[in-house]
Amino acid sequence: MEKSQIQRIVVMLLILILSFSMNVTNTLAADYTQGVDVSGNNATLWFKSTVNTSWVDAHYTVNSGIQQNVRMTYNSGANRYEHPIDSAAGAVIKYFFTYNNGSAAYDTGIFTYRGAAGQPDTGDSIYSIPVSSIPNPIGNGVSMKIMNGTGGAYADHDIYWGVIGINPDNKKWSYLTLPGELIPISTALNDASGHLTKNGVNYANIYHKVSDAAWVDLPKITSGRLFLSVGSPCFIKTFETGFAGPDINNPTDPNKDVYFDFVEFTVDDAGYHGNTTRVDQFGFPVQHRLVNKAGDYDRTVGELEIETRSGLFAKYQNEVPQEFKSLGTLQAPYRIVSPIVGPFKPGGAYENYFAGYSSISTRDILLGIGTASDPNVCAALNRHVYTERADWNNVSKYYQAAPANFYAKFWHDHSIDGRAYGFCYDDVNGQAAYLEVGDPKGLIVRVGW
Repeated sequence: MEKSQIQRIVVMLLILILSFSMNVTNTLAADYTQGVDVSGNNATLWFKSTVNTSWVDAHYTVNSGIQQNVRMTYNSGANRYEHPIDSAAGAVIKYFFTYNNGSAAYDTGIFTYRGAAGQPDTGDSIYSIPVSSIPNPIGNGVSMKIMNGTGGAYADHDIYWGVIGINPDNKKWSYLTLPGELIPISTALNDASGHLTKNGVNYANIYHKVSDAAWVDLPKITSGRLFLSVGSPCFIKTFETGFAGPDINNPTDPNKDVYFDFVEFTVDDAGYHGNTTRVDQFGFPVQHRLVNKAGDYDRTVGELEIETRSGLFAKYQNEVPQEFKSLGTLQAPYRIVSPIVGPFKPGGAYENYFAGYSSISTRDILLGIGTASDPNVCAALNRHVYTERADWNNVSKYYQAAPANFYAKFWHDHSIDGRAYGFCYDDVNGQAAYLEVGDPKGLIVRVGW
């Protein structure tokens, strides 16, 4: 057979294959229906199959953020697969699905939901801030906004925030002013004009209110901590070489009856790196959103906006095992404390909680010290996958049996995309509520209630 004849046959076969593929794709469109349902300020992706489907994955972006890939949950009442997206009713969601028909798997086309075209949007949602409205930061820092998401429980002038960290230019511990300057802290600051006083003791006033400014320039800063509180500022002693922050282990600490929380971060030549944390305690819901200059990074971590503070306190009691329940009452109504603050500490009722699971002490496991100082070992112990090395990076196997850090599990269950810092090495295998980008533009932190 001549070469030209072979080429013609190959071309005809390719045309037939492409035609068949197109027909298959068109046929598959009848295999399912899909859509987005809205309830209040939340959106739910749904997928209903008409074929032999046992699993469905949703792939989506919110307002052009990083693509999320999740296994959808089957709702037997509605006979469909669903995935909720917190506070996204007013967002633009681009999405597609992967589903199986027997052993074969297929991708759908890409769909777009445009909530901004008229869907309800609450102004106190962290997602309600358009990227275009974020001012460009000065220098190599990031524009920061603290939001009131308390739903009227607290006015803007009753929500306080303050930043303390190390100024990389002079290596001095400093606090942030509204104009975006880092001013060195000192012992004298505790008695300076405008200082705070509680129980006859003076403390530095490094705080601002949400009502003071819409945006603040956050410059480069190392080991930064953003303190958040409602109803009252925190009471912090400052020194030339550092500061004494809230200590919930100290029964005489002036912040024991203050509702507070915080965010940790560093801003340097490599960009912004920061996280919310539940390692020590839960004060109130916090969301933490980071947007970059290029417009291809827009991510949010923290508790789901649909969660309320009172609701989380109630759910905590209903969802955690008996050993962990008192953590929600020991310092109520101000906070839920971590296990090592409660009966799991040495001398407590559950000081030997992990005994028998490994030879490492409960204290070391919860604090990530001693024999549990290796991050991977500490994470495997807290997640109850220590004895099965193959499961150390298998998220579906985490917290499936006792002993495990069910305090940490609770925060994963109630946080955006399941990300939370529930113990010191919860960043192992990418499970922490951590954000990082090289060209930061806007940082938005929402105080919930």
